[in-house]
Amino acid sequence: MSIAVCRPKPSAAMSAFFAAAFFVNGVVIPFFPVVLTARGLSAGDVALVLGLPYLLRLVSLPLVTRLADRAGDRRRVVAAVCGLVLALGLAFLPLAGRLAVIGTATAVLVLLFCIGPLADAVALSLERRGAGVYGRMRLWGSASFILGNLAGGAVLHRGGADAVYLLMLAGFAIALAATAVLPPPGPLPKPATAAAAGIVRRPAFVAVLVAGALMQASHAGLYGFATLTWRQRGFGDDLIGAFWAIGVVAEIVLFALAHRIPARVSPVMLLVGCGLVGVLRWALFTIDTDAATTAAAQLLHAGTFALGHYGTMRFIREMVPEERAASAQGLYGTAVGVGMAAATAVAGRLWERFGDDGFLGMSAFAGAGVVILVLARTRIGRLGGTPAAA
Repeated sequence: MSIAVCRPKPSAAMSAFFAAAFFVNGVVIPFFPVVLTARGLSAGDVALVLGLPYLLRLVSLPLVTRLADRAGDRRRVVAAVCGLVLALGLAFLPLAGRLAVIGTATAVLVLLFCIGPLADAVALSLERRGAGVYGRMRLWGSASFILGNLAGGAVLHRGGADAVYLLMLAGFAIALAATAVLPPPGPLPKPATAAAAGIVRRPAFVAVLVAGALMQASHAGLYGFATLTWRQRGFGDDLIGAFWAIGVVAEIVLFALAHRIPARVSPVMLLVGCGLVGVLRWALFTIDTDAATTAAAQLLHAGTFALGHYGTMRFIREMVPEERAASAQGLYGTAVGVGMAAATAVAGRLWERFGDDGFLGMSAFAGAGVVILVLARTRIGRLGGTPAAA
């Protein structure tokens, strides 16, 4: 007598993993500095822990994603990374030395940065096989990120930094458990031609990823200085929290509807649209507007973040063969990391010197992405000759 094992639909399982992984991101990103400070790290030490992973991912992300491609079953690598994050999180508890705390915390963030690109590679593989719709799966990550923000804030208010640390551990454990339901890989695809497999090294392909990365990097001003700008304009913290929530809700709505975008609208056209919206959005940040107008402007997050991310994911799915999908994600993630580090440094200098007028620098980042796509449009068009299906 056999017992049937009930597995969720592949798209549902992928959605669950996105939700689990992004929940813990929603706790770690805003509240890990509080945990580090409670462990005795100085402001400079905390900045080091937060900044080092952006440099280390230049090595770690391509390495891990290439390993995932070679492994065949990417679930094993996802599970291994999630397991290491949990192990390091547990090892963090008894640590007392400053260098040990800095090293372990940095390693946690480096590995955490790898989970998103790996999950995207698995999700795009499902979409390629017709087993799921990327936007509908990915939106659960965005929704769960908000829940992580709310849960982290509530736990910090009631239990302090130690309680936040325990919530992080619970999140790491849930993410690891969620890897057990990740859908298995499909049938091995027909080996790609040499031209298709080598597309990730072609300048036109890299140009598209760099353009998309610049558009994502333009959010550095938002992440670093939007709250400060809104406070200076007299908005209360509750209202500022609502502004942030409106942006994420707009992102979720676009992900939910992205599959309805006509196929004739190419991924590059989506990226151009993203860049143009970015130029407009960051320029609007220089204008002191009332609460209603500020809230309405936050709806543009659907264009500056979600549209750009979806466009890049579609570009990778259409152009990169299955066996190189994770490597392409690693290349894109590395480009975003470099761009974000540069944009954060620029945004800090500009905001310090020019205040909210410094957001025009973020318009320049978004606009630069558009310029790259326009200048490389002929070569990008030739990439269609080596599609992922080849």
